[in-house]
Amino acid sequence: MGSVATDGVIKKSATFYWLIPARPERELFSDLIRILAKQFDTARFEPHLTLGRAADTDSPARVMRKIRSRPIRVRIRGIAHASKFTKTLFVRFIVNESLRQLVADLGGNPKSLRDPHVSLLYKKLPPRMRRELAAAIKLPFRDVTFDRIKAIRTAIPVNTRQDVEGWRVVATKRLSG
Repeated sequence: MGSVATDGVIKKSATFYWLIPARPERELFSDLIRILAKQFDTARFEPHLTLGRAADTDSPARVMRKIRSRPIRVRIRGIAHASKFTKTLFVRFIVNESLRQLVADLGGNPKSLRDPHVSLLYKKLPPRMRRELAAAIKLPFRDVTFDRIKAIRTAIPVNTRQDVEGWRVVATKRLSG
């Protein structure tokens, strides 16, 4: 079922699984997102690593109840940027076996996890500005622990601030093993 976005475009909705960073990394990412959103007058959002899209036939809450994973630690590959709205500025991670296994446990294809990342900003910006922002960010850690999964309902594609502000959490699970 589609819905009409504020820009007049008919959009579909989908549910995605997110991996949420643990403290203190989550707090640092949240602060960066808040500062950048204020500076560039755009949406604030929860820091997350998208694991994949939920199957339309599955209840995300039921799928997540089956997960028995412990918190997952993932190595940072670097800070990057792209012209795509949802990858304006982001922290890139190295895929590891724990990430692949969690994607499989959620019913996804582990091979689809090509560029895991935590976005810091959603805004169309000129390439030079994106490059300068990426070069300016220095993180005080090399690995991030993720300790929670959330299922998020969103309009797709995500192309605007309104799309981001429309995200809704439909299920949450703490990773404890």
